[in-house]
Amino acid sequence: RKGVALTGAQVLELAGRCAPYDTLIVAAAFTGMRWGELVGLRRSDLVFLARPFPLVQLVESLHEVGGKMWHGPPKTPAAVRRITLPPFLVDMLAAHLAGRDGELVFTETGGQPLRRSNFNRRIWRPSADGTARAHWSRPADERRQECDPVHRGLHFHDLRHTHKTWLIEDGMPEVVQARRLGHKLKGVQETYSHVSEEMERRLLDGLQARWDALAGDARKRSGER
Repeated sequence: RKGVALTGAQVLELAGRCAPYDTLIVAAAFTGMRWGELVGLRRSDLVFLARPFPLVQLVESLHEVGGKMWHGPPKTPAAVRRITLPPFLVDMLAAHLAGRDGELVFTETGGQPLRRSNFNRRIWRPSADGTARAHWSRPADERRQECDPVHRGLHFHDLRHTHKTWLIEDGMPEVVQARRLGHKLKGVQETYSHVSEEMERRLLDGLQARWDALAGDARKRSGER
């Protein structure tokens, strides 16, 4: 299956529908992290005061097989990495964690680890496909309604494809893309390619500019209503 790349507007729409998991959706699209990497993220992995850039120190992933869940090494050795964060996402994550207990950053509403099958069935599929869920700001006994799909058949992994596409659109070198997504380059590229501070700055500036444009468009639409 070929991956799907969403527009920024589609990501915002999807995030809104997935509330209260909207920060999870935005973080996936703007970091390129895998599902297990995100739901296994601990508070201690977030280094907001790191210099020169705030970052996620990714060393483990949450694995789920046969109903059992455990923390362990991520998919590949290359997936152990640092992922820098644009300013808006630092603020969003800080607000998300404010007043919450527990070590995991993203959990069920009751604080339990997020299970992919439950999230996919109850939150993701209805939100992406356009089938309104009963708890979308309506009484639980109200008839289920439908709305326009964001993209039917969308996979959570497509947010990773989306991030990769955005990096390409912003002209980021292949080494930047590979390091951020946890991929290993081939041959001499792996040995001699490095990500400089200026490359990281350009990457974060591009992501921040993309978010600022989306937020500006959202405020404009809200003012027109």
